Amino acid sequence: MASEENFDVDLDNEKVFYDNRWMSRADLAALLGQRLASMDYNIARLSSAIEHLDRTLKTLETFSVKLTPETAAQLKETAHRTGITVGGVIRESVISYLVGVALSKLG
Repeated sequence: MASEENFDVDLDNEKVFYDNRWMSRADLAALLGQRLASMDYNIARLSSAIEHLDRTLKTLETFSVKLTPETAAQLKETAHRTGITVGGVIRESVISYLVGVALSKLG
């Protein structure tokens, strides 16, 4: 049994990194259609990318957070300055916090 390939997923834009570019479901479906129309049946990796994107997006959980206007402004400014979406900054912050908690338990 072949091991499943992992693909990078852009959660905010719902795209997967495939064939050296970010592609949406529609992009992947169009590419799949083109390959099949040209009788190119080498689609296993493409199919895996589609499945990986779908599986990832279906398992996401959404949370709501309330912030003061000052904190929200800082968050938006940080996102703008770093070129990361607000959701991306929040995700990175949560991961950093959780890693810090785990490390503090070690010693």
